[in-house]
Amino acid sequence: MGLDRKSVRNATRQTVETPAAAPSTRREPLHLHKLFPPPDRPNGVRREGIVNRVLSPGSAAVMVLQAPAGYGKSTALRQIKSAWDNQEQLSGWLTFDEADNDARRFTIHFEALLQRLAGTGTAALENAPQVSDDAYTRRTDWVVDHLAALGRPVALFFDDFQCLTDPSLLRLFSDIFERVPPGVRIFVGTRSVPELGLARLMVNGQATVLRAEELRFNASEVDTFFSGVEADPATADEVARIYQLSEGWPAALQLYRLSMRDPAVRQLLGDFSSRRPRELADYLADNVLALQLPGVQDFLLRTSLLSRLSAPLCNAVTGRSDAQDVLQLLERTGLFVRRLDLDGRWFEYHNLFGSFLAEQMMDRDAELATEVHRRAAEWLLQHGDLESTVRHALACGDVGLAADTLDEWCSSLVSSGMLITAERWCDRLPFDEIAARPSLMIKCAWALCFLRRWEKLQPLLTLLTAREKFRLAHADPSTVLSMIAIGRDEFLEAFRLVRGIPIEAHRKRGFEAFEVAAAANLTAYMELSYGRAEATRDALAIARMQGERSEATFSSGYTSGVLGVDLLLNGHLPESVEHLRGALSELRFNVAHSHASGAIASCYIWSLYEANELDAAEAVFRQWHDTIEQSALLDFLAAAQISMVRIHDVHGAPDRAQQVIDEAESIARANGWSRYLRMLRWERVRRALLLGDLSRAKAIAQAGSSGRRDDADAPLLFAENFEDESLGQIRLAIYTDQMTLARELLQRESGRSCVMRFREIKLALLEAQWHQRKRARNLAQRVLNKALQLAAPGRYIRCFLDEGEPVLSMLREMYQSIVTHNMDDILSHQGVDKSFIEELLRSSGTDLSRGPASTRTGLLEPLTDRETKILMLLANGVSNREMAVRLIVSENTIKFHLKRIYSKLAVASRLQAVASARDLGLIK
Repeated sequence: MGLDRKSVRNATRQTVETPAAAPSTRREPLHLHKLFPPPDRPNGVRREGIVNRVLSPGSAAVMVLQAPAGYGKSTALRQIKSAWDNQEQLSGWLTFDEADNDARRFTIHFEALLQRLAGTGTAALENAPQVSDDAYTRRTDWVVDHLAALGRPVALFFDDFQCLTDPSLLRLFSDIFERVPPGVRIFVGTRSVPELGLARLMVNGQATVLRAEELRFNASEVDTFFSGVEADPATADEVARIYQLSEGWPAALQLYRLSMRDPAVRQLLGDFSSRRPRELADYLADNVLALQLPGVQDFLLRTSLLSRLSAPLCNAVTGRSDAQDVLQLLERTGLFVRRLDLDGRWFEYHNLFGSFLAEQMMDRDAELATEVHRRAAEWLLQHGDLESTVRHALACGDVGLAADTLDEWCSSLVSSGMLITAERWCDRLPFDEIAARPSLMIKCAWALCFLRRWEKLQPLLTLLTAREKFRLAHADPSTVLSMIAIGRDEFLEAFRLVRGIPIEAHRKRGFEAFEVAAAANLTAYMELSYGRAEATRDALAIARMQGERSEATFSSGYTSGVLGVDLLLNGHLPESVEHLRGALSELRFNVAHSHASGAIASCYIWSLYEANELDAAEAVFRQWHDTIEQSALLDFLAAAQISMVRIHDVHGAPDRAQQVIDEAESIARANGWSRYLRMLRWERVRRALLLGDLSRAKAIAQAGSSGRRDDADAPLLFAENFEDESLGQIRLAIYTDQMTLARELLQRESGRSCVMRFREIKLALLEAQWHQRKRARNLAQRVLNKALQLAAPGRYIRCFLDEGEPVLSMLREMYQSIVTHNMDDILSHQGVDKSFIEELLRSSGTDLSRGPASTRTGLLEPLTDRETKILMLLANGVSNREMAVRLIVSENTIKFHLKRIYSKLAVASRLQAVASARDLGLIK
């Protein structure tokens, strides 16, 4: 019988040490056995050839040992590590498993590896010298800098690398392998060649791959291997035949050595020519098992079902009391058992032999195998290993115990952002078991919602909306339903639901506190959408407090993100940048700590963009690209992607900008986000207008449906302040001389109750363009003054530059008047900051060193014929690379000419250059 729900709850509250995990204050266990290599067997064959080869001077920085199971990869890595350590150099070891594909769990163990290298404890790692804490550095910088800062040669050993399949983690290692600092060596053991771009690294001499044929024992090593057999030693002819049959496969050689006292094995050596090595290994393993005493056979078969072995656990599943003695005996006799810690408390079977034993166990007595799994589940539950409990409970068919345990475990999985792990185990449960547990339904829904698994979520959503079951279970799905609604961009329904959730209750802990923090975050998001600053800050304060109570790194990411946006929209851009930089820096290790970290990164990108820190914004986008695209909610995603579109345009890479738009539209369609599709459509309209292509702009605008909200009290979701249909229609109406319509739209938008400082600036810039288009020069300058007054304290740069030549020409005219007529005092009295105008003009590419004349709209000096050709290609959207091909020059030459063109036109970007050239009649 499985344990009941009450037993599960009581068992998980015990304080005994988790198996193979160190006592820790972390919510997620740190499995210390992953940080230790297998013991170096004193009687093992020394692979001197391999060790000398990989450690020889001039050998590649990255060394990969790739072969199937049983080829001694781990042993070879261990011997390499021993040789390295004998030189008194630093080294670290990490063994991967399937669960490490959850970025949060991976981070815990990778960070622990680096901590061990840096010293004892986190402080040693965090205070390592010469390390940049800038959150916008590339995700590998943190790792590479810390390795370099150690100041000594260091070797990293990664075993079972084939377990890593997550694309973002593989990209991380690809970056690390390409940027290995001097004095650092990396050794990898894997069954398959990972997708890391190794071919390029090998060509460049940065990596070497040793494959199975190079890891096999040679004839001399086989002789050495069998020379240590005292009882029934093999003859020279037998050793030669074994070498021929095994093809030097170390696992098969060990099986031979263990089974040589069976006369049948020796007699049949000549009859194995038709068998392949794996068939030979199965035969030999069967003989090795048969040679053991009945009690040892029973021990081997039963314990083979365990992923890790300890004496108390083995005693529990076998009914013995001497498991520690048996484990040590098996290790001494070489029966494919290796210890996982220095104290000899935890062991594991070699994968090859363990798999054989498990198959034998199931074939011989499936009912007993089920009983072993049941006993293991109960023991592991009582000792707090919830993941292994779920695994064994499922294996013995006790899905009730598995579901109850997963319900308890998911409380920490979800709140700490280990969503992929939660999803993986929920997928292994029968749906009926999840549906029978309202609490587990809610937690599964949280994971699926933030992973955007809408199709998989639908059956749960149907049950979540039937409230009767939840009332009886004293569970409330309102918070997760509100988050599902906001995730699907059904924001009015989300706001309706969250209004009914009491977020002021302060006596919550654990998962309940996490849900209150999430509801408070959504409340802040709602209040921000209505422009209610004080209510936004109150909700964020509750979210922060409840997040701390729940120790929820997940919800805290959204708290930081929303606060950063609140600061940005309300005129405090420097504070927004600083807050978000600090929030992202607190993650320390620049791999996705949790999916919610994408929220901080998205908002940080937007803040950096508005402050015109374009290179920094692009670096953050590169670093967090996968996390942002896979998990961010609509407005966070839009803030990052639209910023990146504009950055690529400024850097003269329209093809890359279009690629981001295509990616964004693909995500929007996959999630049914019609609002985001409209935002992207109007961004494409804006780009066409700045290039002077009115017909294309009108065609794009007319191609989609309208989602404009005319209600003055309607919410304005935060990314819509960046670019939305209302702003886009105003701009299009101005450019197409629909002045009456433009005026009506401006008045309507200015009268909305949710307009904050950032949107006021954008509306003022559009109004200034309206007056300029109407040839009301004085009114245009007056409204531009208003925009400058609003923007100067926060140094909002991109608001002005993004409007292109119409606003830049007004700024140049204003600056020329200031300098010519000495109007500094007058402007200062009006609240206009001359230094801010100068900053705007310099950022646009205007050369102020040439005096007032340099601010005029026109060519500062004539274009050459080559520059004119490049300008024509520029106007047709041709990339730098394609220009180089057409003109038969290098790409660097094209970049040089572009800089000269920008200088002569007094602009800073491709879009501005094209717009200015059209105004001057240089191109059509």
